[in-house]
Amino acid sequence: MGYVERHLLPGERVLYKTRLHWVLFARPVLVILIGAGLWVAVQRMGGPMDAQTAAARWAGWIGLGIMAIGVLWGFVHWVELRTSEFAVTTTRVIFKVGLVARYTTELLLTKVESIAVQQTLTGRLLGYGDLTVIGTGGTREVFRRVRDPITFRNYVQQASTTHGAPAGPERRP
Repeated sequence: MGYVERHLLPGERVLYKTRLHWVLFARPVLVILIGAGLWVAVQRMGGPMDAQTAAARWAGWIGLGIMAIGVLWGFVHWVELRTSEFAVTTTRVIFKVGLVARYTTELLLTKVESIAVQQTLTGRLLGYGDLTVIGTGGTREVFRRVRDPITFRNYVQQASTTHGAPAGPERRP
């Protein structure tokens, strides 16, 4: 059971839930590949033990160090991905990211003024983008690399008209 399910209000239910997109791993993988390329290039260099070979060995260790940094960076993003939750409920929009340093935002549907989606060409092709939620009073929250942001926005809009409309007498023209 995630953060969202543990913090539902009585009678509230989740309409849509998503997480950050796997594209978070693009840069760490690139760093790992650069380190691996350096390490492989050094391993292919052979020859007698002289000053140039000693420098090459250091370059090999640097390549392994770069790979280790990439793996560590990837692990940090994996934790971020696993602990991120973006949800639309019948009464709120909930954003939560982080495990140790947790960041949460919860807005009532009636307090959401607008929700914008920004996608690059790559984001459109891979299904991720940035969400910008603006609440009443000027609250502005930006969440980057969210999986399927268009569907998230559509659920917010649908929930706002279906569940978030203020109760009261029906107006007739």
